[in-house]
Amino acid sequence: MSLPPHLSVPIDILMIDNFDSFTWNLYQYLCLLGADVTVIRNDAITASALPHLRIQRLIISPGPGHPTSDSGISREAIQYFAGKVPVLGVCMGLECLVDVFGGEIAYAGEIMHGKVSAIRHDGRGCFKDIPQGVKSTRYHSLSAGVKTLPADLAVTAVTEESGVIMGVRHRTYTIEAVQYHPESILSESGNDLLRNFIQLKGGSWEENPEFHVLDDNLPAFEAETKPAASTSAKIPTILEKICAQRLKDVEQAKATPGTRPEDLKTLLAMHLSPPQISFPGRLKATEIQPALLAEVKRASPSKGAIAMNTNAAQQALTYALAGASVISVLTEPTWFKGSLLDMRLARQAIDNLPNRPAILRKDFVLEEYQIDEARLHGADTVLLIVACLPETRLRELYTYSLSLGMEPLVEVNNAREMEVALGLGAKVIGVNNRNLHDFNVDMGTTSRLVEMVKERDVILCALSGISSSKDVKTYVEQGVSAVLVGESLMRAPDVRAFIRQLLNAPEPENKGKGKETASAPPPPLVKICGIRTEEEALAAAESGADMLGLMFVPTSKRFIPLRRAQKISAAIHSTRLSRPVLETSVDGIVPNEPWFTAHANRLFTALSPALSAARPLLVGVFQDQALSEILDAVSSAKLDLVQLHGSEPPEWAKHIPVPVIRVFHVDTAAEGHRQGLSEITRPGLNSFVLLDAVLPGSANGLSGGTGQRVDWQLAKRVVESGEVGGCGASNADVNEYPMPIMLAGGLTPENVREAVETVRPWAVDVSGGVEVEGGQGKDVEKVRAFVRAAKEPFVDLVC
Repeated sequence: MSLPPHLSVPIDILMIDNFDSFTWNLYQYLCLLGADVTVIRNDAITASALPHLRIQRLIISPGPGHPTSDSGISREAIQYFAGKVPVLGVCMGLECLVDVFGGEIAYAGEIMHGKVSAIRHDGRGCFKDIPQGVKSTRYHSLSAGVKTLPADLAVTAVTEESGVIMGVRHRTYTIEAVQYHPESILSESGNDLLRNFIQLKGGSWEENPEFHVLDDNLPAFEAETKPAASTSAKIPTILEKICAQRLKDVEQAKATPGTRPEDLKTLLAMHLSPPQISFPGRLKATEIQPALLAEVKRASPSKGAIAMNTNAAQQALTYALAGASVISVLTEPTWFKGSLLDMRLARQAIDNLPNRPAILRKDFVLEEYQIDEARLHGADTVLLIVACLPETRLRELYTYSLSLGMEPLVEVNNAREMEVALGLGAKVIGVNNRNLHDFNVDMGTTSRLVEMVKERDVILCALSGISSSKDVKTYVEQGVSAVLVGESLMRAPDVRAFIRQLLNAPEPENKGKGKETASAPPPPLVKICGIRTEEEALAAAESGADMLGLMFVPTSKRFIPLRRAQKISAAIHSTRLSRPVLETSVDGIVPNEPWFTAHANRLFTALSPALSAARPLLVGVFQDQALSEILDAVSSAKLDLVQLHGSEPPEWAKHIPVPVIRVFHVDTAAEGHRQGLSEITRPGLNSFVLLDAVLPGSANGLSGGTGQRVDWQLAKRVVESGEVGGCGASNADVNEYPMPIMLAGGLTPENVREAVETVRPWAVDVSGGVEVEGGQGKDVEKVRAFVRAAKEPFVDLVC
């Protein structure tokens, strides 16, 4: 076969990259030593191309996984170049070397990733002139075993404390390998080892007498390995592979500026982590048993790709609105295709719900650093897997999680692990029906362990394999309090319907403004804006207005000074306080609804009784005025809401102590006028939105008080697009949560009914359309006619 141009020339050192970031470190070290290094991925060429390569030396890089399944052409390259050129293997490279010559690679008996161990060695070959006891940085859970090491290979180095093999060498050929990472910054004499390799020549030790490999005058190296190094399994379990890789991932994150351990501590101390809620408390607060832990999972080692195009934030919001108590987010990137960004965005997507689910970081947590990461990115709890951790380490991580206010979910798979979890004092224990060592599922696992937690203050969760209401019913009858469902939810075409079916839950009851259907919308609330006197205010209130707008914009013809606003406020508050307090039912848990829908429903419910002590509300209208001026008016005039009618920063809503209406100015004459509405559904700041029309040719692009009508079809599209619309949003979400808007601009008693029928706004706002000729005050008859036209036809429909 023909080689690519860069491989068709003589090559000093060819390094085969097993898809590992440490390959770059090796490359840098070698180049600094004067070597000319060519790097190829382990799948860049086939074994048939090896005879065509003209190389002086070969290096097999580190890499994740097992040499028999994840090393590409590395083993074939060792076989071909053995006895021809010097060969060096690093980490995975050692494992490939042992495998090629007939040895076995198995679990090392310890997971040591990013850990430093002192080593002793034979002082020959690549270890020539290197001091004893040098520090070596280890990233591995696999190793060779002396009992299965082939006769052609000799042990050259072991760890001082445990005797795990750290180096092997071919007895005849110039082939040497180390299990640790000489290129790591924490390893000592790494440059010396690589320099020794560069100085090797030819394919045999006979050609390199100065390295003393064949010198019989030197004592033999005593390699005592610890008995615990298992060779019973040729391939590590899936759990061992994942844990090994996660530790390596953590070490890389810890070494990155900005995410070092001390950086995370600083960020947590600055309270930049989102507020948290109680994980056990949220599980207990569910209205429907069992509580649902809904999982965001793109892939898994057992099933491969599940839903690779999933948007974690959108999926989380869908789960929350469907009734999930907890949202579990996979953050492991290699096998589950998750990330911390997924979890952070999932948290942001549900942050503005009144009864948001708890966020669980679902990962293989092995270090305190990962718990800091979880808290900083918005987790309320983390998963601790008993099978991953020695008992002492498990207790340390459990205690550390509690110190950050997070009660962990402790995962078990058998009775022994359950005893460990109970010994910790864990309040939430999850039984994984999937054995993480082989990923086989046994749905009876949870059932067999239920008795161990009875009569204890423990929330028991069933994890994995749950796909039907029959599964859920069985577990509930046995005393299980919560179930975690992942794959079935990710594959469900209608997540809400699937959750209702899974939990045998009734169809949700619509409340307040949510009563509306396509044929029977509720009556809109009515705001009469530009009130100038106490008499106008009282007349508008008597006419059925829900809100009264007081104009504080100095340039408006409807402007009133603060002193007059205080008098109007006093009159309205006196009227409101004279009404009896109506009995209201308390439903308990506040339902989860999107931000604007929730605020609209609450206000609609509060104002819907004709004699409500809250009606009418006083709205202060401001346009590009100082925040201090707004705050003074709210306090002095006892305003119930503030309407920002200019270009005020949206964040001001955080500083104004009453709900804020944000106005969106629609210039229907401008090209791309819809672009100004892109922020209309942004939650978490203003409680309500209002659409008003810009007068054509307006210099400042602001709306209000001109009598200019908004494009009703445009407003209708805003409503129908939904509050949780967007790319990938389900039709159920869009249809159930139309965007509640207040419609203003050119409304009159004659056209408001048509406007409401067309647009279906949550509220309508009128000023000039109900004024006397000349605009010097409100026409009471017009106000009554406007309220009647806006409300009465729809009251009959709803009733």
